[in-house]
Order: sequence, then C-alpha cells, then structure tokens
Amino acid sequence: MNAYLHIPFCTSICSYCDFTSFAGQESKITAYVEALCIEISNSSLAGPLRTVYFGGGTPSLLPPDQLGKILRSLQSKAGFDPEIEISMEANPETVDLERLKSYRSLGVNRLSFGAQAFQKEILRKMGRGHEWDRVEKAYSDARQAGFENINLDLMFGLAEQTLEMFEISIQKTLSLKPDHLSLYALQVEEGTPLAKQVKEGLVLPTEDEVADEYALAQAALSQNGFEQYEVSNFAVPGKSCRHNWNIWRGEDYWGFGVGAVGTVQGVRHSHGEDLTEYIRQFKKGQGDTIQLENLSPSIQAFEKLMLGLRTHQGVSKKELEQYATTNQVSFQAKFDLFEKKGFLSFASNHYKVTPKGYFVLNGLLEALVA
Repeated sequence: MNAYLHIPFCTSICSYCDFTSFAGQESKITAYVEALCIEISNSSLAGPLRTVYFGGGTPSLLPPDQLGKILRSLQSKAGFDPEIEISMEANPETVDLERLKSYRSLGVNRLSFGAQAFQKEILRKMGRGHEWDRVEKAYSDARQAGFENINLDLMFGLAEQTLEMFEISIQKTLSLKPDHLSLYALQVEEGTPLAKQVKEGLVLPTEDEVADEYALAQAALSQNGFEQYEVSNFAVPGKSCRHNWNIWRGEDYWGFGVGAVGTVQGVRHSHGEDLTEYIRQFKKGQGDTIQLENLSPSIQAFEKLMLGLRTHQGVSKKELEQYATTNQVSFQAKFDLFEKKGFLSFASNHYKVTPKGYFVLNGLLEALVA
C-alpha cells in the first residue's frame, strides 16, 4: 500500500499553479495536521505502507514536529515496510540545514526540490520565491543532512526562455549531480494568473521550440547517465521514485488531505478544495468532504494502458487487444503508423513509446479512445 499526503500551504502562489494551495494560511497548519491525523485514524488504511509521499503546496512549510505527528499517525494505523520510501516536496527557500536534519531523523529519505529554472528573471515572472543560489544551498544542506536520494524539478516551454537559456538550466542542474530529475512542460490551466497573462498577450514558445527543449534535455540527461523511465522523469540507476512507480504499475494508494485523490480496490476517493471546511469536518469526525467513484472495468483498463505507455516498460499487445475488443476500438492501424514514424517501438510482444514519441504521447493515447 502507498499513501499520498497533500499539504496545501504556500508562501505565495506560482503563476502557473492549479493545484489546491493557499498562500498566507500558515496559521492553520496545526489545525490542518490535527484534521489530517483524524482522517488517517478514521480511514480503513491497511499496511504495511511501502511508500509515503508528501506533495503540495509546499510540504517543507511543515514544522518538523507537525510532520512527525503525521508520520506517527500513519505508522500507528498501518505500519511501515522496513524499506519504506518517504518522499517530501520542498521549495529551496523554505529549508535550512537544521530543518533538513530534522526531516531526515523522522524518516524522510527522499527530497524533491522545485528548482524550475536557472535564470532569476524567469523565476521571478513565474512567481517563484528563490534564485539559483538558494537551490544550490538547499541541495548542499540536504546532502549534509544525509539525504542520498534527491530530485530536482525543472520546467521548459517557459515565456522568454530560449533554447540556450534552457540548456544552461540543464547544465547547472547536472553540475549538482542529483539522483533524479523531473522535467515538466509548462501547461496553461484555466483560472491561473498565467492563463490571464496569456489572454493579455504573453507569448509562449511555439510547439516546435518546446519540442526542441525537450529533445535537448533527453540527450543531455542520457549522456550523463540518466534513464528516462517515464515521460517526465529521469533517474540514475536505482533512484527512480518508488511511489510513482508503484502507482504507475496499478497499485492502490490512499490520498489524505484537502484536494487529495486516491484509488483503493477500484474505488477512487477525492476531497473537496475548501481548506476551512476540511478542517471543520474532520475535527468533528465527519469527513463529508470525501467523494467516492466506482471505476468501471473499462476505465481501469484504459488507465492501466495509459500509465503503462507513459513508462519505458510499455504495455503488452495482448492487453491492448483485450481492451480494444471490449471497448470496440481499433488501434492497430494507428499504432502501425506510429511505429513507422518512430513514435512507438514493438519488441517482445510489447509496445513502448520511444524518446521521440513521448512528446506526442497524448496523440498516441487518443488512438485508444477514438
């Protein structure tokens, strides 16, 4: 079993962010953690837990004592596998050596820093609260605190980011020698400040320019010993994110906290996005913010194929044929064309998306629903 904990607090909201997050609400952290622990205690979570992932928001805004309360609640409820992976997302400007030592002593053994870009002018326009020197300091402190598995997030397709600027971000990142790198294309989500900026005339890179940045990163990371094991994720051998891998393989995972989602035994549970209501209801022991959705066999089968195609393991032709027959779709001709164009490879009765094909993954997936 795996668990995801959503920590929705931020010092400020980035222009592109559409996750459930709240700026200036740190005074509610203690009450939120109390509600979160009640939700864990009242759930039917069963272990042992193989992975725990703290996402957000900015989980590194949690004081160590509050993080410890959550981890003790999880361990009391379900128990921990001896080889458990406990991951935490962190913003560089929110941590120092002592805080990182405390997190490590509590059992956190994987960190993910939101670096995003090297250039300070780009970081500022994105609404990030750090500059690159803070990334380097946080990374150095994390190593000193004993972390042996560190991820850095980078973004591409950013406004006013040239290919040369992006290459500098990649090289600066590689110079730190992280164990893992997550690479995300900028997405314009409705309701975000970025969407408003685009409507007002902000110019984003063309699709070809974005593709060039992605290809540049793939080549540079491959040359430096990273394996691309998923469309957005690269790792040195043995350092892939086990939490994400388990979910991509179709394992169950619980989601706890406002805005969190999880899937257990074919039932998806999700929470509302009202922070005050979440705290109020769970402290009263109600938990009415959770919605349940029974996933049909067809949806479960599609999600398994979708997640499989996102990874370097791919999916078997047999699974594709079973899905196509059940859902009355025809994929073979389209997949043959994708293979001819170099977007897919076929070997050992498995289809795998090629490095070139990852950039057109959505188009490949459409072949399974058309």
